[in-house]
Amino acid sequence: MKLPIVGRTWLAVTHDACATLLKDHENFARDPANAGSRTQARILKFLPRTISLLALNMLGHDDPEHRRLRGLVDQAFQRQTIEAMKPMITEIADRLLDRLKGRLEADLMFGFCRDLPLSVICAMLGLPEQDHDRFKSWLGGLKDTANIGAVIRAIPGVIKVVRYLRRVSRPEGGATADGLISALRVAETDGQTLSEDELVSMIFLLFGAGQETTTHLISGGLFALLSHEDQLRRLQSDPSLMPTCVEECLRYVSPVQMTKPRFAIRDMVWQGRQFQRGDMFAGFLAAANCDLAKFENPRSFDITRHPNPHLSFGTGVHFCLGFQLARAEAAIAFERIITRFPDIRLDGSAREIQWRKRLGIRALAALPVRLVA
Repeated sequence: MKLPIVGRTWLAVTHDACATLLKDHENFARDPANAGSRTQARILKFLPRTISLLALNMLGHDDPEHRRLRGLVDQAFQRQTIEAMKPMITEIADRLLDRLKGRLEADLMFGFCRDLPLSVICAMLGLPEQDHDRFKSWLGGLKDTANIGAVIRAIPGVIKVVRYLRRVSRPEGGATADGLISALRVAETDGQTLSEDELVSMIFLLFGAGQETTTHLISGGLFALLSHEDQLRRLQSDPSLMPTCVEECLRYVSPVQMTKPRFAIRDMVWQGRQFQRGDMFAGFLAAANCDLAKFENPRSFDITRHPNPHLSFGTGVHFCLGFQLARAEAAIAFERIITRFPDIRLDGSAREIQWRKRLGIRALAALPVRLVA
């Protein structure tokens, strides 16, 4: 199919095909240059340097460069265990829910689902709390990545973010000593460290990945629970189901609908078809997570589903770095809101809920709820 901006792309739609695509580094590359294409490099030359340096993060690289960058980030992440962060996440969740106390109705997308991951990732990075609203404002325009005009309009905000991150990532730049930015700055593997451009690019990646997709996991998961009252009541009566509930929300919602593109390294026959070097592929995770060959009754929302081999975090060497954090935030978000507001329900019909036009992301435009019966 032909995707906006990206161009002609072959989609892997079965679970096995997606998993194979993501794990096969002999035939597929993330960096198009490794498949004979110089298009990306030419495009980056025409972009402002502040924008083009964002391509320096590990997502766009293959090994050995990906392994080097991933190793440095993994080392920084090891300084902050998810278990140790749970009290902080819970405190932020309760603080946000305190604002809703006494209200009959609210839009949870903007009153809770977006603010929780945003506050958590900013705290993880070591950014001052007073800067959180500035991030919302700067990146708020990037809501429709399928629209080239919207992407272009968002560039000034992205430039402001990058300039801020460059300043705050330097020694004495304002980042806290126990945050991820400081850990990334001093991370070292085999005598190698991150350059300033790589550090800024990595922080931007962690910020975007750490709040955007988790926002839509929480909002989409709450919508699924509120749309299936039997499942919600089951979770309320048996909190031990929370881990399988989160996994089912990851599968059922599939907040990341599609992977970043891969490129055929050589002419080959794959999945019974002939392809040429440079052909572009993507894993359609939303389809893979509904594959009848892997899931019984995949269209049903079942918080007790087990096993649940969804691909929402990807697989292979590019497996999502923040998978444990996303799971923890979703579990705490669900637990705190259904505990604080046990009679919560959707405000209006599920048919009235609007979804944003986001390429590769399953994103609610709003989540209106009634908080009390």
